[in-house]
Amino acid sequence: MKNIFIVCIPIIMLFPACMFYSFRGSLPAHIHSISLAPAMNESTEFSVAEILNNELNKLMMEENVLDIVTSDQADSQLKVVITSVTEKPHTVLFSDELGMEEVEEWRITISTRVTWYDVKRDEILLEKKMSSWGVYAPGVDISTDNLDNDGDNLIDSDDSDEVGSPRESAMNISVRRLMEDIVSEITNTW
Repeated sequence: MKNIFIVCIPIIMLFPACMFYSFRGSLPAHIHSISLAPAMNESTEFSVAEILNNELNKLMMEENVLDIVTSDQADSQLKVVITSVTEKPHTVLFSDELGMEEVEEWRITISTRVTWYDVKRDEILLEKKMSSWGVYAPGVDISTDNLDNDGDNLIDSDDSDEVGSPRESAMNISVRRLMEDIVSEITNTW
């Protein structure tokens, strides 16, 4: 009898911890669908909203986290506001040829304000400022620039998303990483 008691106590003590762990990364039980509001763009970069909307819809369908429905049918709504798109030197080197410093790599950063709203309970589930970045070398095809443009430790032909014009590709990389972060935040909210 004493042996059974010794075996049962640790199991009983672990059970609540396992319950907490298994529910921690899940969505609220009453939320089965989401409405994706078109991204509002407060930046001067007009194309970023279209890229963001396309990438968010694509990623939400691929991840199949929640059913995507219209706003009148949704249990929740996601709003993304693009607050800024900045472009700053990432790597600067001295050019012997020019006799001055020259920007070798540029970094594009997209900053947003993300709100995930529970329509049924009339409450905000997530409200957060989020940003992401991409790097490119001006005048060099991103698929041959020998840079890890998105920080995934893959370069050029080894990286499927390093294609096209440098700036546009860096913008796409930044948006994709941002959308992955947003989906991760949604799934880790509860």
